[in-house]
Amino acid sequence: MRAHPSRSRAGWLAFALALVVGCTGTPAPLRPTPAPTREPNTISVNVLLDLSGPRAPSGQPQRNAMQLWLDQQQASAPVRLRVKFVDVAGSDARVLLELRHAVVDDRADAIVIGAPIVLDEAFAQAIQVAAVPVLLTLPGPDPAATVAGRWTFMLAPSPDDVARALVDDIQARALLAPMLLASDETSSGVGERAAFVAELARRALLTPTAVIVTQPDGPSRMRAAAAVAKSVVLAAPSAPYGDLLRALPVTLDAPRVYLSYLTETADVTNLREQSALVTWPGSRNLATISVRPLPTARAVFVQSFTERHGAPSTLAGSAYDALGLLQTAAQQAPAELDASRLRLRLETLTFLGVVTRYAFTFSRHAGFAPDDLAFLRWNSQRGAPFLAPEPREVAK
Repeated sequence: MRAHPSRSRAGWLAFALALVVGCTGTPAPLRPTPAPTREPNTISVNVLLDLSGPRAPSGQPQRNAMQLWLDQQQASAPVRLRVKFVDVAGSDARVLLELRHAVVDDRADAIVIGAPIVLDEAFAQAIQVAAVPVLLTLPGPDPAATVAGRWTFMLAPSPDDVARALVDDIQARALLAPMLLASDETSSGVGERAAFVAELARRALLTPTAVIVTQPDGPSRMRAAAAVAKSVVLAAPSAPYGDLLRALPVTLDAPRVYLSYLTETADVTNLREQSALVTWPGSRNLATISVRPLPTARAVFVQSFTERHGAPSTLAGSAYDALGLLQTAAQQAPAELDASRLRLRLETLTFLGVVTRYAFTFSRHAGFAPDDLAFLRWNSQRGAPFLAPEPREVAK
């Protein structure tokens, strides 16, 4: 079995220190600390989440979903997962730091990141040095097209996929003009806004009124534009927009409000009466659950999560699927659990999760099936999302 990269680096460091000691004539012997022995049929997974700090969405629902998966694991499973949750507290720098700690200090075999990241050069270099599979649960570009793509796997749709679905829905419902596009200009907001504007331009459609809500006049401009708009598109998680959304009148001519894919169910319930105005992209599979005649794994997840924490979001479902993906890949060859072999199995894996059917290839590391992306609305009586009615056909 190939030696773990971090263990190899540790060995070379010990060898270099021994040479230094020998050259200085110091008689004290060097006794390098032995690397910990791998627990048989077990892989170590570090999960990086925003469990504190102001950044949205909170990682707590993802943690809850992963803990549910761990509680449901069968003791007789050929390969077990040992999971460590790490709070990155809304810090991009801490994500990079914890990547290093996961590999060098914790000897992690795989890493799951459920916090917003930017696939820039610094992140790519960190992934390359880590040299273990990294699963991302939030939207981003296909990692296969990036420098870090060899080790990175995306479980969510890309911003471009979400933008295409969003424009399709708005256009089919004849809600293109007037339209308001609001952003908080966080990294998530910038990416979603850019993808949406690019999709409108590709179809030669009108540019919406754009408002940056974090500017001094942002809230007042958003209220004024929303008063006449047919549709309101919010880039980035909706929690920072709560007060502005709760001020919208719930009337027949109120605008349809499109929330981000990064929407948690708590974001919707916190809107109170205005929850009737909103829709958001997510997995159609979490809104079409049936427990008859026999409960599926998806139905068991939804029921179990709901009993503990309320209705699950698509993000929570993706986190749940991340552990299932890793276990499935590992169980194909329990005696060969090194990072390189685990990565190769993920690249050829098709896995039916609770959110979607994930399928990866050597040249495609974005596994979400676009056909499973749908628009959800909120049923306040059931306390659960449901599929938004199909838009009426619009005469061209």
